[in-house]
Amino acid sequence: MIIVCFLRKENNIVTFNIEGHSDYAEAGSDIVCSAVSAISITTINGITDVLKIKPRHVMEDGYLNFSLQGNSPDEIDKCQVLLETMLLGLKNLEKNYRDYIKVIVEEVQ
Repeated sequence: MIIVCFLRKENNIVTFNIEGHSDYAEAGSDIVCSAVSAISITTINGITDVLKIKPRHVMEDGYLNFSLQGNSPDEIDKCQVLLETMLLGLKNLEKNYRDYIKVIVEEVQ
């Protein structure tokens, strides 16, 4: 199962982690994994290439960590439309494939 955890600080998404594999189908044919990858990578590309904001992120097999903690409040604010859209897309995916993806949203101090 893919676990996606979004962390909010003062109602702004500042971090997300994606871990695991959906096991919906074999590698290369897994539409759940492909959808999660496409949504998350497109979001990061929008932030880095369109908004020109440099977040911290690490990508490995079955793992993605993204963080704006350390970026300015203005940069964090500019990223919210993309991050909220990502959250919406993943929650919609979760509705249809709840055995393969879980989305969690937590508030942090």
